Amino acid sequence: MRKISGILAILMIFAQFLQGQEETLFSDLDVTGAFGAPIVEFSSINGQSGTTAGGGGALTLENLFLGGYGIGANFANFQLDNNTYDLRLKHSGFWLGYVTSPGKLVHFYSSARIGWGKAELRGDGPAADSDRIFALTPEAGIEVNITTWMKIGLTGGYRWINGITQLPGLENADFSSPIAGITFRFGGFSNEDSW
Repeated sequence: MRKISGILAILMIFAQFLQGQEETLFSDLDVTGAFGAPIVEFSSINGQSGTTAGGGGALTLENLFLGGYGIGANFANFQLDNNTYDLRLKHSGFWLGYVTSPGKLVHFYSSARIGWGKAELRGDGPAADSDRIFALTPEAGIEVNITTWMKIGLTGGYRWINGITQLPGLENADFSSPIAGITFRFGGFSNEDSW
């Protein structure tokens, strides 16, 4: 039995060598760099305007980038039973993007952040109530090359939140909002850059 297993293992290894190059979904894409990025969003929660801040990082694959992000807000408040609570929203997950003609001074920039997190009411003590949420934030706009290692993106988009069920008097629409965003990308963006 051991001889048969050994022969099968050798045949499988030999078959791998005969197949040649493996085909993959992204076989024609090269990793051309990587970046880190502070993210600032102007949006609203419960009808109150404010700023959401966070950051992310990704690998650049020619015109695409793939990575992760984390972002949070604590600018809105909510009245419940004669008490005032801070509304907190935080989420993190995958960050996907596409940039056209990245070598041009001004070019098209788009991304989507897909993540999971928490919305909660916070007072002086522990969270009064909280919900696990799903967040989807597509955005599009322009990006400006400041240097070979720094880019600034100016975008508009929408933050869609789903999962609000336990926060009394609040619903998904209170956390979903149009956004205006500023993204500062620092790193190396092509094979020619030194990063």
